[in-house]
Amino acid sequence: MNHMEERLAEALAEFEESRARLAEAAQAAARVSATVTAKDRSVEVTMGAQGELTRIRFPSDAYRGMPPAQLAGVLTSTINEARARAAEQLAEIYRPFGALPRLSDDAEGGVTELDWKEMFAPFREEGILTPPAEAPRGSSGALLDELVEESEETGEAGQQPAARSVRGGEEPR
Repeated sequence: MNHMEERLAEALAEFEESRARLAEAAQAAARVSATVTAKDRSVEVTMGAQGELTRIRFPSDAYRGMPPAQLAGVLTSTINEARARAAEQLAEIYRPFGALPRLSDDAEGGVTELDWKEMFAPFREEGILTPPAEAPRGSSGALLDELVEESEETGEAGQQPAARSVRGGEEPR
């Protein structure tokens, strides 16, 4: 077995291991639930993994004498705390898989972008060909994909077509 075949076998084994660990994490994530009781015990709320409110309970009669604005405030703060605890549980489940995207007020969509140069740096150091960190100037990603795909199908300058990747479950032609 040559060096490239060994590396491919190792990569495949790592992929299978990661896939199994991710499946286990997804099962654990589906079970995430956080229950919080207000300090005055007027309300108890439970949130699910997706931040959905799954239960509201009033463990005492304390809520009956509250003005509507106070009850609304207690509900809001208790729901927010339960949602934060559920998010912490999810973060703990997925933390072993690497850095989690960070929420950011100034990032588009609220999540910081991946640093592609940093992500592919170890491969470049080993001399492995990596995709460019940025799309060529003046090109649209979709248009570039079509051009690359077309050149792969037809071959350029009399060359054989390059190997095509299978997308969306399509079979290669």
